[in-house]
Amino acid sequence: MTINNSGIYPVGISVLVLPDNVEQVTASGIVVSTDSEHSREEMRQTDGVVVAIGPNAFYDERTPRCKVGDRVIMASYAGMVRKGNDGLNYRLIKDDDVVAILVKD
Repeated sequence: MTINNSGIYPVGISVLVLPDNVEQVTASGIVVSTDSEHSREEMRQTDGVVVAIGPNAFYDERTPRCKVGDRVIMASYAGMVRKGNDGLNYRLIKDDDVVAILVKD
């Protein structure tokens, strides 16, 4: 189970996700140097871990798409990035932006 040390508690249909770290170097070896380039890459990141779920998330579904601690794929550029009390960057997305659950092999 993932502990929420962020100080961010989603409301409504929001889901709080801790995205995987974004590399400062692209696959082709290009160094991402500016903050704006890094921010774009961070928003494009689609894999992460669910940290908290708002009380009304998935209200219109028979069973929730995910639960706290699940590794998920979220829509690219979805939601907003917010720095938590623990210094990590989190993504606050809508419940519909969770598109899949990742399962270990």
